[in-house]
Amino acid sequence: MSFPEPPDGAGLMLPATTLPGWRALLDRVIVPPDLDACPPPGSRVEPNDVRIRYHATMHTVQTPVLKRAVAVARRLWLASSPRSEGPLDLAIDGPGETGMTTVLRQIGRVYEGIVRVQLPPGTQRRIPVIHINTPLAPSSKLDMSIPFAEFLGHKHTKDPESGQRSTDMTGPVCHVMKACGTRLVLVDGIDRLDNSELGTAFDYFGYLAAECNVSFVYCGPGSREIVNEARRGKRPGPAGPGSGGIPTLAVQPLPYSTDDYELFHEVIKAFDQGLRLYQHTPGDLLSLAAHLHRRTGGYMKPLSYLICQSAQEAIETGMEAITSELLDNQLLGVLDEYPILQI
Repeated sequence: MSFPEPPDGAGLMLPATTLPGWRALLDRVIVPPDLDACPPPGSRVEPNDVRIRYHATMHTVQTPVLKRAVAVARRLWLASSPRSEGPLDLAIDGPGETGMTTVLRQIGRVYEGIVRVQLPPGTQRRIPVIHINTPLAPSSKLDMSIPFAEFLGHKHTKDPESGQRSTDMTGPVCHVMKACGTRLVLVDGIDRLDNSELGTAFDYFGYLAAECNVSFVYCGPGSREIVNEARRGKRPGPAGPGSGGIPTLAVQPLPYSTDDYELFHEVIKAFDQGLRLYQHTPGDLLSLAAHLHRRTGGYMKPLSYLICQSAQEAIETGMEAITSELLDNQLLGVLDEYPILQI
């Protein structure tokens, strides 16, 4: 078995649902630049400016659910030895744009990090974690082996120009998973499955779990009820409180009110400390906490994008600080009117 290695840095341009992209995500370290080593204020901002590139993502803010994900990953590792009952699965559930995919990948990153540290180098390459997206199947011929083959870099199509369907890759996929010690599969977008696809998909996941002794982590809005009901052979209605079924890690928007603001403040403080702007004073972003919550509703994805893009504009315009006016100039978050870019 061989897996092509991309040139240095090229993996960062690949999706994490490919092996090179996943490894690049694992190895990526974001270090805030030292302002003393950056071009001074008033300098021309080049396209590859280190601060512009840094503020494109900044570091991942450790919310309580992300910290919980670390504990979950450690327990999945401790429970990953062969068991007669079979491996245990997990769901990550919540509204969209709350950062569920980040939580999913955090579990995978921590899990694979533990493997790298605790297991000695093997004679074969290890692939402890596989990360896939639930595929669309417009023709209703769902082939769940394809996203696994895509991750592993297997060629799986007979002839793209002839229109023939892809070959089933279950055999090669299982061979690699067993040989390379795969123990965890991350499945994002489980909510995209149509009613008719549930049985096929979960039969396939169940087969891989039993055959290769792997645990699955399912992610997406309503994933808890989707998994529970799919195993019973029917599509769920709206998610309810319920009990039992698959263990679930809930991801919710961050609250903010006069008597419940500490969590949101801690998150904003973390963003505040990560900013590298010449006119930024520690605590400035915290003074905009109420405004930030009004703009994002406490949803982590738009919150992160809003702060990062505002910081980039602050550098490009020479303002070097984030203000409420600058925040309101960004085309994301909750706006009074539909955002229209003025050319």
